[in-house]
Amino acid sequence: MNYRPIDIAKKLNISTSLLRHYEKYGLFPKPDRSASGYRIYTETSLHFLKAVRTCTLAYGYQMTKEMTALVEKRKYIQLFWLINDAQFKLHQQKHITEQTLALLHEEESHVITHMPKKGWISIGEAAERLSVTETTIRHWSKEGLIQIPRDVESNYRQFDEQALRRLLIIRLIRSSIWSLDTVREILNTFNADTPAELIKLAEQSLQALNKGLERQFIAQNYLYQLITFLTPEYFIDFPGMEF
Repeated sequence: MNYRPIDIAKKLNISTSLLRHYEKYGLFPKPDRSASGYRIYTETSLHFLKAVRTCTLAYGYQMTKEMTALVEKRKYIQLFWLINDAQFKLHQQKHITEQTLALLHEEESHVITHMPKKGWISIGEAAERLSVTETTIRHWSKEGLIQIPRDVESNYRQFDEQALRRLLIIRLIRSSIWSLDTVREILNTFNADTPAELIKLAEQSLQALNKGLERQFIAQNYLYQLITFLTPEYFIDFPGMEF
């Protein structure tokens, strides 16, 4: 069965301009054209586009392009590892967020932010307390997410309690789905003197990660449908499976 662009758009609840955008970005095999130049969408196109629609929401455009290219080449195992990697990263983000929430709710932030008599610690000590690398902290500083003063004599960066709280916020936000510009916007309006706002932010981040997980599973369902349409026998006689 063949479809017009408007038919596909209605089935996917998107605009025809978004459909053209998917095509321009190379997210699915280009449709054939009729003698008069109109695009001809097939059942294969429809299955690809259902996967594209859900995958772009779950994984973004770049990864969706990689995924559909692997499907088109029937490189399914590589696709599965790509999906597995994305889900593992999402789990890591969830772990960081839950770790931050537990820390704040148990009022143990002093474990991270407690200062020695001199009032500050080095970048190495800050990295150890936050379980990140010194390179990561330097990168955040280079991106303008945090400004750290230096000791006049030693030229060492001086991380005080306020700086560590801000780093805790950055670690939380950067582990979420927000962009760098959004991180800057949040940091500009954030009051690091109280953990209440950070708790709220962490809870919002966890909700967003939960939604991201749901979207990934929905996208995987449509990828499964696409694979079974293209290769009906693949999951029936899946290598190594015994039923």
